[in-house]
Amino acid sequence: MGHTRSAAALRWAALLGAALLTALRLVTLRTAFDENGLLPRGSRVLPLTVLAAALVFLALTLLSLRLNRLPGTEDCFTSRPGWLAAKLAAAVLLLFGSLFALLDGQSEPDLAERIVTGCGLVSALLMGLTALRPERGPGFFWLRLVPALFTGAALVTRFRTWSHDPLVIHLAPVLLAWTCCMVEMMLLTGFPLNAGHRRGAVLFGLGAGCYCCMTLPDFLLGQRTELPELLTLLGLSVWCLTAALELLRHRVQTELPPPEPEPEQEAQPQPENSI
Repeated sequence: MGHTRSAAALRWAALLGAALLTALRLVTLRTAFDENGLLPRGSRVLPLTVLAAALVFLALTLLSLRLNRLPGTEDCFTSRPGWLAAKLAAAVLLLFGSLFALLDGQSEPDLAERIVTGCGLVSALLMGLTALRPERGPGFFWLRLVPALFTGAALVTRFRTWSHDPLVIHLAPVLLAWTCCMVEMMLLTGFPLNAGHRRGAVLFGLGAGCYCCMTLPDFLLGQRTELPELLTLLGLSVWCLTAALELLRHRVQTELPPPEPEPEQEAQPQPENSI
């Protein structure tokens, strides 16, 4: 009963947190900046945004600690139709995001960015293969390792561009989303080896979903996020969020061993009634 309540509380906290951060980001982009795209002196938008993001993550952390210590194995994930559709959608989003990034003629990526984008294509195919294979085992480690390495490398290459932006408020949402995706993908590599950290995977998977929603207003208002970047981040976030929600629904059915047969008691001779 405690696990069910904690799982439900986590889902509601993630949903409300995503709605709060998205609304705050939308209001910030519409009202906080001046005609030059800069924050006026004395603006409280930046500390409010950072505080809201921190409080959402803190709430998810406290609720995740209340989950019971179920083992983190690859058997926690399945290929049932609902989960399969979400995982395949994540792989397709990542695939198209990487393709559009390679075919984008407006920018000229360097060799490192091209290699990382190519790894994104491979990662999308491996993620699709992971979703489609019904059997589970240690071999899934390699299928999960490449997307995890891609996420870390992509975060490094993107940070080189983000570091040129003088406004931290522009960098915070997308950096938080990518960081949660990277940590989540790394944690998922431990599940095929029966060494997965279930509560940590739930925390960072839900965090990736919340912070990815926070970046959506940037694309909707056409200010900072381009389509390839949006599709790539959406694909990774949907994958991480699906894994977290699937872990929240996982149950361990403890099969009790069959009772041992009681030893047959030797029939004791009944004393004869003495007359």
